[in-house]
Amino acid sequence: MGKNRVRILVHILGCIGFLLIPVLFAPDLTGTRSLLSVPPFKRDFLSYLLLIAFFYFSFFILIPKLYLNKKHLYFFLAVAACFIFILFVPRLIFPVQPFHPPGADIPYHPRTSRHRLYDYGNRLLQFLIVLVFSLLLKISDRWKKVEKEKMSAELSYLKAQINPHFLFNTLNSIYSLAIQRSDETPAAVIKLSEMMRYVTTEAHSDLVSLEKELNYISNYIELQKIRLGNTVKINYTNEGAVQNKQITPLVLIPFVENAFKYGVNPEEDCYITIKIVITENVLIFNATNKKVQIDFSKEPQSGHGIKNAAQRLDLSYAGKHKLEIKDEQNEYSVSLLITLE
Repeated sequence: MGKNRVRILVHILGCIGFLLIPVLFAPDLTGTRSLLSVPPFKRDFLSYLLLIAFFYFSFFILIPKLYLNKKHLYFFLAVAACFIFILFVPRLIFPVQPFHPPGADIPYHPRTSRHRLYDYGNRLLQFLIVLVFSLLLKISDRWKKVEKEKMSAELSYLKAQINPHFLFNTLNSIYSLAIQRSDETPAAVIKLSEMMRYVTTEAHSDLVSLEKELNYISNYIELQKIRLGNTVKINYTNEGAVQNKQITPLVLIPFVENAFKYGVNPEEDCYITIKIVITENVLIFNATNKKVQIDFSKEPQSGHGIKNAAQRLDLSYAGKHKLEIKDEQNEYSVSLLITLE
């Protein structure tokens, strides 16, 4: 059942429960027919109907149009007018007058002024409870909407930071091949074309096909293999079924890129191991690389991609992922578990 249907069902059940209150607490309850013929009950029942109407009028009109737009004077005047309407209209339709309830030996008499004041106070309390509840519910909805928009804006910002980073690194790879006049340059251009097509057509969605995401990673690694040749031992594997699974786009590639960026030095024996395993709706990602000597003064954005990736995981998979990074003396490793959609 969708969230909207559940919400509608909750509202319906809430309204029914609210309307049962005058039935459950009716002092003249002697049967369904006799209850419906009792003026105090009909007056109370109408009051509760009007309170429900006021709740939705307040929720959809008064609060968003007046209160949240800081038109507080108009809001309180409208609320006061609604209270007066709810308080007196049921009494005008079903006036308080002596009557003889069916089956009762003693006729009913109108309440004293003291009882009326008590009744007015009780109505005011009910009215204020409904008003406060509608305020809290609307403010909560508005807060959730703002948080969702904020999350969407943050994700867009992080994607905007990541995409150019990938492009610049990949273009550097192509440039290196062109300088070397490598026969692998055409293949590298094709890989780059496939990667950029993915970035421009798919990666702006909230979720993408896991198969396409892994194909993007595979293209990136193949491109790096072409550029690096035999200078680095690269071991990449992925296991498991990827069909009908989705993932946040470009959330894994920063960890792959980081391994190549800080785990490669032609003057050292280097290795990079990347393994992806998919079991049912869980993705397990592991990346390990040897830590090599790098002049970090030339890398002003060191660790930038990893930080962004961690932020995106927190936004997209809150409570549904586990990220563990080990930065040891000679080795750097990332272990990530994600519960997929």
